[in-house]
Amino acid sequence: MGYRSTVAYVIRFIGDATEEADGTTKGAFFTFLCEAKANENTAPCFRSDDALEVDEEKLEMRFFAEDVKWYESYSDVKCHECLLGLAREWTEHNASIGYAFARIGEDADDVTEEVYGSGDYDWVGVNRSIYCDWMA
Repeated sequence: MGYRSTVAYVIRFIGDATEEADGTTKGAFFTFLCEAKANENTAPCFRSDDALEVDEEKLEMRFFAEDVKWYESYSDVKCHECLLGLAREWTEHNASIGYAFARIGEDADDVTEEVYGSGDYDWVGVNRSIYCDWMA
């Protein structure tokens, strides 16, 4: 049992046409990816977690997991938190990176949403809704 959450995030490299043409944004993405894969705190995210997708064409990393125990003491959660921390550090020096993170817990008021860098709240967000079994 235990408390369960749904978690999603995207780390995305974006840029204008000039940056894409000269490879600045693409180069930054692959440099970030290499750094993340070489870092002992973030490398496990790429080795053992099927939920983390790397899309080299779109220059982004995506994660989505439902019904998970998102406890900071768990090694897989630490790995994802370190990856987001690395992305946050990069946002301080690189305008082409941004990320969006959202987590909802079982309790209605347990919601976390974060956006850093060039991120946008439209990338990942929370939408709670009401359903009725007689309206199915």
